[in-house]
Amino acid sequence: MAKKIRNIREKDLIAAVDIGGSKVACVIAQLTQVVDGELEADVIGVGQHGGLAKERNIDVEAALRSAVEAAERMAGETVRRVYASIGGRSLSVRRIGVDLDIDGGVITTEDVEDCLSQGGIAATPEGSTLLHALPIRFTIDGEATPNDIAGLAGRVLGAEMLGVCVKDSKVENLEALLERCGLELEETIAAPIAAAESSVFQDEKDLGALLVDIGARSTEYALFEKGALVACGGVPVGGEHVTRDLAQIFGAPIASAERVKTLHGSAIVTSGDDHRFVDFPQLGAETEIARHTKAEVAGVITPRLEEILELTLEALPKTGVRRLAISRAVLTGGGSLLVGARETAERVLGVRTHLRRPETLSGAPDAATTPQFAVAVGLLKCVARERARRRQRPQLKLKIGSGSGNGGGRLLGGVGHWLRQNF
Repeated sequence: MAKKIRNIREKDLIAAVDIGGSKVACVIAQLTQVVDGELEADVIGVGQHGGLAKERNIDVEAALRSAVEAAERMAGETVRRVYASIGGRSLSVRRIGVDLDIDGGVITTEDVEDCLSQGGIAATPEGSTLLHALPIRFTIDGEATPNDIAGLAGRVLGAEMLGVCVKDSKVENLEALLERCGLELEETIAAPIAAAESSVFQDEKDLGALLVDIGARSTEYALFEKGALVACGGVPVGGEHVTRDLAQIFGAPIASAERVKTLHGSAIVTSGDDHRFVDFPQLGAETEIARHTKAEVAGVITPRLEEILELTLEALPKTGVRRLAISRAVLTGGGSLLVGARETAERVLGVRTHLRRPETLSGAPDAATTPQFAVAVGLLKCVARERARRRQRPQLKLKIGSGSGNGGGRLLGGVGHWLRQNF
């Protein structure tokens, strides 16, 4: 019997899709209301395709179909609209300031909305779509002020904010891919922001933290200072580059190199590693085995891991952000599971570092609690928070310019979260 297709909006279901470099993950959840009008995502379906060395050159369309279908089978539902992430390498981030003259001398919620809307328009280059307009700090008549500014007197409201944009073509290509799979794009969310939502505690954001999400082919980062996101993006290196280094140097097939990395790989040399050996089948003659010590393997892994972290540091803005503001770092993503990743990060970044799995959601199987699901789980949390805000304040609708194209939906979660907390 054919599965009955239901309107997921009627049942308050949401579907999140994370299209990574070597895998596609899909998570379906049902939103349930908890205290104070907040919404909680209860996972009812999870699917993943890829993530294995033999599938490194995955057919993205086929992988997307497989991941979504697996999640649908587990959930017993059929989805048509999904929330999707945009990788950090594709993002254009601008930190700008906006001043707004206040009529009447008293600041209202609408004034805050207008100020951030104007900033969003200014932060969006031509041919781009605005994904997020995130407030960093506010001033009244040039003086710093607490975030709770509704009802305060002032003549000029100033806002320092972060605009996170993506080229229209990137969103259009994502929409086309989803359409070929029978899906529609509901909203797009920056992957570093989603990963941080699921992996970084609020206190860590308040004290200053750097999120590093090491994926297969890229590494995402998000930098927080005094609770506000001040930078995000990505660098074009990741865990797959470690695998390729092992394959290249030791002459092994990539699948064998991935297996050695997973089972024996480490960025730390321990006593006795010079006398512990690892077998590498040889490319083109897999019956021929080359033996190398674990110390030699670590000697290949460590420099590449250090490079990933150094490139992440170099990608942070040189102005407007004080490196000293970073008091801690959080590692997540599949690459963070490498033995010695945390210790290497502490040495390169110079701050205390924690390995972090995404926050466990109700109903989530063990497979959805691994670091590889940080972005997908973060998407659900972003959407749940924004849905709750819209229910509480349905009259509040931000009108943010989106460049020259349609670019799909835009989730202004940062603005909504700030307004909901303070008004």
